[in-house]
Amino acid sequence: MDRNQHIMELKTSSKELYLLSCGWEKCTSIQSYGPAVRNYYMLHFILEGSGFYFIEDKSFKVNAGQCFLVEPGNLTFYKAESTNPWTYTWICFNGSIVPELLAQCHFTPNQPVVTLSSVQSIAKIIRSMMHHDKLTPANECYIHSELYLLFAKLQEDLHANYSAVELNDNFYITKAIEYIEKNTFTDLSVKNVARYLNISRSYLYALFERELHTSPQQFLMNAKIANARELLRKSTVPVASVALSCGYKNAFAFSRAFKQATGMSPQLYRKTYYKPKNLLNS
Repeated sequence: MDRNQHIMELKTSSKELYLLSCGWEKCTSIQSYGPAVRNYYMLHFILEGSGFYFIEDKSFKVNAGQCFLVEPGNLTFYKAESTNPWTYTWICFNGSIVPELLAQCHFTPNQPVVTLSSVQSIAKIIRSMMHHDKLTPANECYIHSELYLLFAKLQEDLHANYSAVELNDNFYITKAIEYIEKNTFTDLSVKNVARYLNISRSYLYALFERELHTSPQQFLMNAKIANARELLRKSTVPVASVALSCGYKNAFAFSRAFKQATGMSPQLYRKTYYKPKNLLNS
């Protein structure tokens, strides 16, 4: 392998976001690539020097500290600047969530080049990926985690945000419901939910009242009780443990909330609806 180039090719299996290859290259003054069309995405991070990037009928001068995006289906060409040829590190990737990730980072067809505060942190992640070049389950997990970390660093640096279309009321309601349903086993509060969504509690209350005709507090309690009902129907877990599993600090508070919601004590509910054939702990 050329001492001025290092490439790793290892396709990972995630459908959402997966790596195809990555590498590092110190280019010569006459080095270029293309014109060509790819069927995957590619990001080049310029570590030193500069070069030129051509996409369809547009051209860009790209310098150290910047990166440029190659999108699938576009005819592209890039070459090193003759007096100060670039050194770059790069990744080839694809996946169902890639367009969303790139849009959040403000990449557009008219703006395929962005400036970063430190490309070295990105280069460090790519070097780490390249250390996991053998096809093993562990290495695939490492690469997936590092690929997501790379995008997290990129989004953080580029002040990524959700689009105006994404940031609508339904977005917040959907995310709130998902968060609550995944955390019914914790001592979750409405304040926690609002903090997670990065909105005020008053706005969260207004959204729930308008869209779901209930308060977030009531929705949270209903989710906890629904979880408790399932545990009581399908397991022999003690009521005190059911309480803890549904985010209640003690069995008394749980029993009172459960009876208020269902009209039955947890013990009577289990006696009435318990189904041994559906045991969770069998």
